[in-house]
Amino acid sequence: MSFFVLILSWGSLGLETAAAVGLSDFCSDPDGFVLNLTQAQTELSPEILQYYLACSQDVPNPFQQRLTMSQRALSSIHSQLHGLEREAIPQFPAAERNLVSVQGTLNTTESNFHQLVALLNCRGLHKDYVDAVKGLCYDGMEGLLFLLLFSLLSALAFTTAVCSLPRAWERFHSRWHLSRSPRQESKRFVQWQSSI
Repeated sequence: MSFFVLILSWGSLGLETAAAVGLSDFCSDPDGFVLNLTQAQTELSPEILQYYLACSQDVPNPFQQRLTMSQRALSSIHSQLHGLEREAIPQFPAAERNLVSVQGTLNTTESNFHQLVALLNCRGLHKDYVDAVKGLCYDGMEGLLFLLLFSLLSALAFTTAVCSLPRAWERFHSRWHLSRSPRQESKRFVQWQSSI
């Protein structure tokens, strides 16, 4: 059992060392790792990834053109709907209810569009990414190195204990037999009987 625990402690030390090496490789270039892994497993364009990883004014928003076109389309629908309300309601009063319903749907669509624009902005996601990388590469690495150090010390201490245990057991066993001579045992037995 001692040898099993000894092998287990050195094995866990090896796993922790491998984890520390892997984490240090990741932390040397996290952006490159995320770019390579994401491109290998998805069909996401590198421009989109670069936009979210860098989040600087030098990298343009890849969705900007589509968002601008959508905003113009929503504005155009708003102006056409207002014009329709001005001209159609006096001639067709029954259409007012339908136009109000379309206006409500358009307002909901515009609200959802603004939420989409906010979600597509790189700032929030980039901040979360930077916080996660800092936590992993600074706090996580520090904790892993302390765990590695304490595992090394405990594995060395346990190895020393296992290696010295047979010799210590021999000494203990021989001293115990010397201290328990037959004459002392019989004397103790007589004392015990007389006390009864």
